[in-house]
Amino acid sequence: MNESLSIDREFFVESHSRAIDSCTELEDLRKVSKSLLRAWQMQAMFSEQYGAELLGIPRP
Repeated sequence: MNESLSIDREFFVESHSRAIDSCTELEDLRKVSKSLLRAWQMQAMFSEQYGAELLGIPRP
């Protein structure tokens, strides 16, 4: 896949990349990582819900 991210998604990536780069303590890196993991899973959930809705598939 060779598609570009939208400006707002690029901003999100850049801001989180900077947060990772600025981590000097392991605990800070853990917090940033957990935040990104949660955001990723929330996005996956919304994508699943939206796709199921469009296809008329009931979600468990």
